[in-house]
Order: sequence, then structure tokens, then C-alpha cells
Amino acid sequence: MDAHLGTPMGTHKDMKQNRPRWKTYLMELAALGVLFVGRASFADHYHVPSGSMEPTLQVRDHLMVDKRAYGLRVPLTHVWLTESEPRRGDVIVFDSPIDGKVMVKRLVGLPGDRIAFEGESLHINGQPVAQELTPDGARLELLPGALHPIHPEPYQGPDMDELEIPPRHYLVLGDHRGNSADSRVWGLLPRENLLGRVVAVLYSPRDGISGSERWWIPMSTDEGRGVDARLSR
Repeated sequence: MDAHLGTPMGTHKDMKQNRPRWKTYLMELAALGVLFVGRASFADHYHVPSGSMEPTLQVRDHLMVDKRAYGLRVPLTHVWLTESEPRRGDVIVFDSPIDGKVMVKRLVGLPGDRIAFEGESLHINGQPVAQELTPDGARLELLPGALHPIHPEPYQGPDMDELEIPPRHYLVLGDHRGNSADSRVWGLLPRENLLGRVVAVLYSPRDGISGSERWWIPMSTDEGRGVDARLSR
């Protein structure tokens, strides 16, 4: 018997064309759903719109945000399914309690803390948080558990009288405190408004760095005991 080598009965393209249109739409809808849930619940990226977090974050920096850091939420809601506690010093993304816009600040006050701010220095539970100047002129704040840069201007008002933070609320400040509308202006941040923790600057167009230096600048090194030099430039 002679063997007959013919063409395949149908190519991948033919099979795709023969697939019912409703199945194609359903598959595309499912893919969009997976993408939506992933961005809403696990990880996302944002860009920085203002200079309130300088020098740590600068305008047009692109941020990688871990949206699992504080638990899982029902997408597009403030309803938490699971919860994990933030840490002092985290750079967080949240919905503004004033107008719902997405904001980014540094979390400095936890429930039970007594916090005050006196123009130049932050006070936690009655103790001033130390600062130091580096040889290249950068100003660092030795926030317990989260050494980080702040803007070098000495006066960073407005002041804030001491207050005690109630349960499920946090106090947030910008690293450029003289140019930041934060908890000193609009009050404490409810836990329900948290969106996630900034893990790194994914890409930065800031001056003073170039090439591969612009990619992936972590928020902290050595478990908070160090600062990536790129964040203080």
C-alpha cells in the first residue's frame, strides 16, 4: 500500500477561525479579569505626581507597589479579606481620605504612638527622632527601624501638636515635609484606605543617575539599616 503524506487537516489559524465567536470573547474577558484582579490585589505600578516625597521619590519616578503587603482586599473596595500590620517607616500608597486620590507618603506613626512635629524634628512618644548630615550634604532621619533621607531644608513645617493615634489609624508624612499635604493637614489615615507598600523605584528619570542606575532602586537595604545612595540625590 502506498503511503500518502498529506497536509494537516487543519492549521492553528483555521481552528481559531472556526472557534465560536462567543468562546473567543469569553477567553478574552477571562484574560482581562485575571489581569484586573492581579493589579487590584497583588502588585501594580504608579508614577509620582509631586515633590512631596523628595529626595526619596521624585516627580515621574515609577514605583513598584506590593498590594499584598497589608493583606488582601476585595478589588475596588476598602473591604479587607485578610490583614497584615504596616511597619513604621514603610513608604505606602493609599486612597486620600479627603478626595479619594491615590497618594504616596511615609508611615511614621502607629496605633498607640504619641506623635508631634516641631518644625525641624519629629517626636515619637516624647523622644525626638535623630537626624544626621552625610558628607555629601544629604540629610538622614534615623526613624526607628527605617533610616531614610529627608529633604535637606532645615525647616520642614507646619508644626503639629502631640496626638495619640487610635486603633486602625496611622500618621503619614512626606519626606519633603515643607512641601507636603499630609497628616498635619488632613488628619490620620484610616487602615481601610491602605493600598500597598512601595517596594522600589522601578525606573527613575532623576538627575545624577544614568543607564542601569535608573532601574530598580529598593526602598531599603539590609532590613532597613541602610539607604540606597540613589534615593538621597
